Amino acid sequence: MITIFSADHMPKIIRKAFELNPEVFLQARDFYHRNKDMRHHKVVVFRQSVPVFCLGWMKNRPSNLDPDNPGVQMHLSNFWEYSASDEGLDYSYVDRYQLIIFRNLEEYSCHSARMAMAHNPELTVCFLDPNAAFLFKENEKLIIADCEETLFERHPELKTVKTLRAYPEMKWDVQGVFMGNVSSYEVMTSLYWIKREFYYGPENPDKTFYLIKQPVKENGLTALINNVVGVKQMIRRLRPDAIPVVDLGIANDPNQFTGTSGEDVWGMFFEQLSPYSLQEVYNSQHVVLDQNSNLNLNPYMTEFTFSNQRAELKYGSDLQYLPEVQKHIDGELDQIFPRGKKRILAVVVRGSDYLIPKVAKYVPHGISAQETLEKAIQYVAEKGFDLVYLATEEESILELFADSELKDRLIYTNQDRADYRREENQNMLLRDVFAKNPEDDPYKRTLDYIVTLEGLTRCDALLANVTCGAVTYALGRGSGYEFVDVRKIDAGVR
Repeated sequence: MITIFSADHMPKIIRKAFELNPEVFLQARDFYHRNKDMRHHKVVVFRQSVPVFCLGWMKNRPSNLDPDNPGVQMHLSNFWEYSASDEGLDYSYVDRYQLIIFRNLEEYSCHSARMAMAHNPELTVCFLDPNAAFLFKENEKLIIADCEETLFERHPELKTVKTLRAYPEMKWDVQGVFMGNVSSYEVMTSLYWIKREFYYGPENPDKTFYLIKQPVKENGLTALINNVVGVKQMIRRLRPDAIPVVDLGIANDPNQFTGTSGEDVWGMFFEQLSPYSLQEVYNSQHVVLDQNSNLNLNPYMTEFTFSNQRAELKYGSDLQYLPEVQKHIDGELDQIFPRGKKRILAVVVRGSDYLIPKVAKYVPHGISAQETLEKAIQYVAEKGFDLVYLATEEESILELFADSELKDRLIYTNQDRADYRREENQNMLLRDVFAKNPEDDPYKRTLDYIVTLEGLTRCDALLANVTCGAVTYALGRGSGYEFVDVRKIDAGVR
């Protein structure tokens, strides 16, 4: 990001200077892009030979996703390529608002304001920064004020309009996205996320690809599936000319599936999203790419991840397993599920690391395993289910059901399960519990989990103690359940 420093910060030796003009942020951006070794030096901006301020380049550094885990970081790429003549931007996020208040004038707020006002002349933009007077002229729709109180005193009619507030700090704030308090980086991302095009080679001059290339990081399988399918369906809706492809292989991206090898996690289990191979895409002329993480500072992805959109996602033909994976699924489930027609109740009980403090603050809280068992017993009695298919990652929950009156009706897969009754596991993430075992095979463990998930689709009804990944998967597969009883299914952040 290019940010403003007062003239008091003028360097002793001026290595680069620009005359004040409306494009000065773009000039500084291009200078820093071409001259990486100069990024620790300030550019001085003059007006009629008098220095008015300095511009400096600052690396895009967001807050940690988890303050208790400094290893969990987001990579935020720079916006090196944009101009006032850009077309094909996505204005649907800023179009929700009638007023945008930018706290500071800097590279992203300056450009976002210009583009948003050019797109919608009825939009009102306010800067709470006197520096804005250098590049903007006040008028009916462009206001410069020292604070919000002054703004609303001068324009009381704006108190009741829908307002987006943007600040320069890049921090991951889920509630902020839903409340209209975001960073200027998020505003820029909302405009450009389907436009950032790269040239990789001479092939396919008549096609545009959208490359879903996101670090996997701490995400589990169902989050990975939902993010990829969700992005594909967003692209289909917002830019139908683009052909989506996926590559979840990024070097030094530590994840539970491949370690840090950089192998494409998607390609280990799933078919490509289009008939085009990654090799062909990486030699094509028009590739739209955003290399941020799937929980990045993109308001669309934050809304998708933390609202009901995930639970409402339908996979359809967008999710296809590799032939060898599908063969494994069918072989395993055919041994568990009876051949004759039986009425089967699927029961999902999520426990384990959902209950540890560093995870519990981010996830919805449902009913306990014991309460879920009691509801399952009730449904079996009232609705005549022959079998109960239990999907759980915790050994104690399996034992709870196996020791109940449902024991003769209980079926389940042979996936590895963690025992959170053991003291050494009680504050560990599920993936870390499995990783402690020197014999743990992430690929086999994932295959077994896929089998468990697919088992849910062979059942007639669904009961779950919380809206978790297994639930969104089951609903995403669109199994046509007789009924769905899921705790907190409507608990998305709004």
